[in-house]
Amino acid sequence: MSNGSSPRDQPLELTETELVRMTGYRRPGKQIETLKSLGIPARKRPDNRVLVLRVHCMYPVASPDRAAAHKPKLKPVPRKK
Repeated sequence: MSNGSSPRDQPLELTETELVRMTGYRRPGKQIETLKSLGIPARKRPDNRVLVLRVHCMYPVASPDRAAAHKPKLKPVPRKK
C-alpha cells in the first residue's frame, strides 16, 4: 500500500502471492499453521486455497500462546453475609 492506495482500494482477501510472501510456504496446510501462530485467522476454501481477510493482517488478534500468558489473575471477592 505504499503506492498511495487506501485500504478500501484493496481486495477483501489476501492474494496467493501475499500469502506466500507472508508465510514462506505454498502448501495450504503450512500457510494456515503459520498464520495461526501469528494470530491471524485463516480458513481453507473448498478449492483447497487459503482464505485470509486483509483486515485480520492489519489488526491481528493475539496468538493463543500470548493470550494465555496475558490472562488476568483475578482474586475472589469476599461476599458479605
